[in-house]
Formats: sequence, C-alpha cells, structure tokens
Amino acid sequence: MLYLSTVIQVFLTAVLARCLYLRFFHPLASYPGPFLASITSLWSVITLFRKRCLLTWFRRFSSFLSGKHHLIELELHAKYGSVIRVGPNSLAFSSLSAFDAIYGFNKNFEKDNFYAFGRDSRTKSGSIFTARTDAIHREHRRKVVGPALSPTKVATYQPIVLRNVSVLLSRLAEAHRSPENVFVVNVAPYIHRYTFDTSLAIIFGESLSSQPYTDTKSAGNILVAFRGISKWAWAASLLPWFGWLMSTRPMTRLSRRPTLDVDGNLTSVAALTADTRDITLVHPEKAVESIQPSILKNYLQVPPDDSTHMSQDEIWHECFNLTFAGPGSTAAALTAVLYRLGNSSGRYWQGRIRADTSAEDGASGSTSSPVLVAVIKETLRLHAPFPTAFPRTITAGAETAIPDLPSPLPIGTRVSSNTYILGHSKEIWGDDADSWKPQRWLVAEDARKELDNRFVVFSKGPRGCIGREIAMIVIAKAVLGVLERWDLGAAKDLTGNSFLEMQYEECRIQFAERGASAAVP
Repeated sequence: MLYLSTVIQVFLTAVLARCLYLRFFHPLASYPGPFLASITSLWSVITLFRKRCLLTWFRRFSSFLSGKHHLIELELHAKYGSVIRVGPNSLAFSSLSAFDAIYGFNKNFEKDNFYAFGRDSRTKSGSIFTARTDAIHREHRRKVVGPALSPTKVATYQPIVLRNVSVLLSRLAEAHRSPENVFVVNVAPYIHRYTFDTSLAIIFGESLSSQPYTDTKSAGNILVAFRGISKWAWAASLLPWFGWLMSTRPMTRLSRRPTLDVDGNLTSVAALTADTRDITLVHPEKAVESIQPSILKNYLQVPPDDSTHMSQDEIWHECFNLTFAGPGSTAAALTAVLYRLGNSSGRYWQGRIRADTSAEDGASGSTSSPVLVAVIKETLRLHAPFPTAFPRTITAGAETAIPDLPSPLPIGTRVSSNTYILGHSKEIWGDDADSWKPQRWLVAEDARKELDNRFVVFSKGPRGCIGREIAMIVIAKAVLGVLERWDLGAAKDLTGNSFLEMQYEECRIQFAERGASAAVP
C-alpha cells in the first residue's frame, strides 16, 4: 500500500510540474488564451461542453465534438486578440499578414500529424492534401493539376455539371409533389446529393455509374457515412491520442467493417471504394474508352514516359482524395448561396443575376458574370465551407516568418489561421464585415484585386485549393438553373455544424414558379 501511495504521489508531482512548466515557463507562455489551452489540447473539448452535465459531455464526446469550434475561436480572438494560445504548443492567428506567412510561399511551414487521417496507415503515402513538405507537395501538384485540372481540362467537364443541374432541378420540383406553384423545401440534402453526384461523375466518369451515383443501390447511406468520416478525422486530428487509438488494428478493423445490403452486396463507402479501385486498378480501360471526359481518364492517358505520369495506385489515392474533399465543402457553399439569395436582402440580387445573364440560357449561362461571382464570393466570405484552422508546423527558416511577434517561434510550434475568422474580421473587411454585401465586389479592377488578396476561402500560395475552378462552376451553374425557374425566399434560418467542412442540416427555401401569382414574402 505504501508503494502504491508513493507511486501516486510521484505521478501527481510530475503532472503538477509539467503543468507549471507549460503554464509559466514554456516558450509560448507569454501568449494569451484559455488557461486550459496552456496545459492540454483537451481544452477545446472541455470548452465546447462546459455547460453540459457529465452524462451529456460523454454523449457529445462520443459524437466527436459539437461542431461549433469556429464560433468558440471567434469568441476567443475577440477576447484575447489576434494571437491566441490554443494548445500547449499551438498558436492561432487572425491577421491577414499571419495568414499570408503561414499559407503563402514560405517553404518552411510544413504539415504535421494533424493530416495523418489522409495518409495510408501502412505505407504512409497520401495525396496532394496530406503532403508534408513543400517539395513533396510541388511534385504532387505537378502531376495532379496539369493533366486533369488545368482551365482547358476543367472546361470539358461543364456538360457533366449541366446534366446534374437538370437532375437537381427535377428533384426539387418533385419534392413538394403538389400542383401548387409555391412550396418549401429543405434544400440541404438535395444540394449535397447534387454536389456528390456531380463530383463523382467528373472524377470517375460514366465508367463508375451511368446514372447519378446516389440513385444507385450501391450508394446506400453514403452521404451520411462521408459526413461521419469527416467527424472521425476531425476528432483524430485535434486529439493525437484519439488518432492513435483509431489507427490501432482492432479499431481499424471495426471502423472499416463493410456495410452490406439484404442480398449481401457491398454498399456505401465500401462499395464506392471497391468500385473505384476496380475501374482504376483492374479495368482502367473502362475509363479510357469512355466518351465522357473525366479526371480519372485524363490521368490514365498520361504516357508512362511523361514526367506527370502517376502509378495507378497514386491515381486512385488522388481521385479518392477529391471525392472526400470536394462534395461536402461545395454543398456547404451552394447551400449558403441559396440561403442568402432567399433572404430579404438577397431578392434584389436574384434579379441582378438574371439581368446580368439575360442573354444566356439558364444554367448554361456564363459563370463569369460579375454579379454572380460577387454574390458567391461574398457568401463564401461569411460562410466559409471549411471553417477550420488547418495547422502548419514551424521548421528551420520559419521561426521569424510571421510578422509582429515579440520573439522567434520555436521549431515544432504548431500555427494556424482560420478562414472563418478572417472572413468576419473588421480589421480586414471594415466595420460592415458581418454584413452580406455583394456590392463590395462590384468595384474597379484595382480595388477588386485588393479584395481578392483578402479573400482566403480557397487558401493562398502553392497549396491553395486545386478544385477551386470546378467548385465555382458547380455552384454557379446550379444557381443559374434554380433562378431561371424559381423565385426564392428563405423560410427558416440556416443551421448546421462544422467539422473538417461545414455540414448544413437545415436550409428551408421557399420556391415560387416564376410568374406565379403567389409572391415570395
């Protein structure tokens, strides 16, 4: 008993000493922030649930956070300033100059184990998103962008987008199943289906499915499953010990257990994984011989002696990365755009968009309409699809790269800046930063370039979003198609939670057939 008591005392003394060091003597001790953040990364979980009872805390923790982390961080910056300590070895920044330093062209900010969820647990290989160093990322980008994501290649995917816009419009029209010309629909699930189907068609082509993928039997609950994966990945990234636990063999087997239908066939993520690996690794000729262009087809057609050639396994990893990264964030962006257009302040902009594209034919109209682009950018500024601080780690050469700090940062320090925070910053956007004003983008070219420099939704520098052009087309074409057919009114507030990406659950929009006698309130 005496031995046990001694062990406990030594343990508690060591814990206390560690906490005292982290709080008062650590190199980041001078930076303000929540007390718990200085001694444990668990502070964010505790903060998120501080108003809950213990039972509720465990219940919510088992669901991997509440999805309000971006709002908590916004409150912290308002309280503590532009630089806050969010972990024992982590700082979060809210200035544009810090964002430019962290995510810009400095090669000495690297990705750490926060991104381990996107790497193969056995080979440690990953995609362009998980590349640790600038050199590795540059090699990935050269192979990924040129053959399939250049402006010329992206233009060939537009017919695929238009076809899926037609499906979206049909689904919305069928949703109310009544002869009335005015109806209310929660558009969030419809938009998620649209972006998911469109993305899969662009990435893998008709060799994966000749119909919208979510209409197939194999799809099952795939949209719910993908959102669940996002929550798991977010939890594993925030809490390294949890990530380690989930990467152990028993938990890996449990989490990857395939889902089957009543006939014993694979469904959901397991089915999609099997099907995409089949057309990439076993029967690539299906994609190559397809008439429809696709990202997969473009990769497979790169000659073996070309410097941008990738192995079939590399191709599958890059394509599946796009499948995971694109549909959810694009759905969040499009849902927010329709919500804003349906609000009282957005009705005027519905007419402006129609007038600006009146010479065009609905969804086939130009996505470069200045008014449409202004509406989309202003919405994304306030409703960041990724309201998440994706961190980088300080390596040799980056210690003094972030301006206006009292001293160099130690190598190994984790730094981040949240696009949601910057989008709401009055220091960056002025006193009306919280107001939705598309007109701020309809200015002279020099002024617009300055605004674009502040616009960080797609990140910056060489690691900026590689799917930006596709996302803008998918959003713009859907908006044009919807506005050609209906007048919009928002019937309920936009609600959802953020994990890796924003996940909207509720966005009730009132649709009125254009020319209908009932006016949208």
